[in-house]
Amino acid sequence: MRSSPFPEDMLRRLDLFGRYEVDPRTCGIDGSEIWPTCVAPFYPYSQEDRDGFLGNLHAAVADDHGGFATYGAARLVWELLGGEALRTAAAWPLIDAGIEFKAARGLSTAHFTGYEMQRIHERQHTKEI
Repeated sequence: MRSSPFPEDMLRRLDLFGRYEVDPRTCGIDGSEIWPTCVAPFYPYSQEDRDGFLGNLHAAVADDHGGFATYGAARLVWELLGGEALRTAAAWPLIDAGIEFKAARGLSTAHFTGYEMQRIHERQHTKEI
């Protein structure tokens, strides 16, 4: 079995990123560590091998079951791929899991990003839910 290309603490980094992204003001996480720890290190991989990156990211949160690491993975996809994520089928399960994370917490649509709202709209109109 092939080992993950991510650091051993990847789940912790994704959890940290997810918690910070949900509530940056009161989560108690120093925002200055987010970019260099949770986002920037993964940019080259996401650009060199998008499908490999997304597949390994999905595998990294497979046992998280919709927690903060799952949301962190969804946010990482948005940060690294931007709008291209909406045109990348391999990104959709991660994006959708992030949307479900917010929905499960009863957050209003005001808490969803423009990208997330666009994905929700696409899912509703393609019946891909």
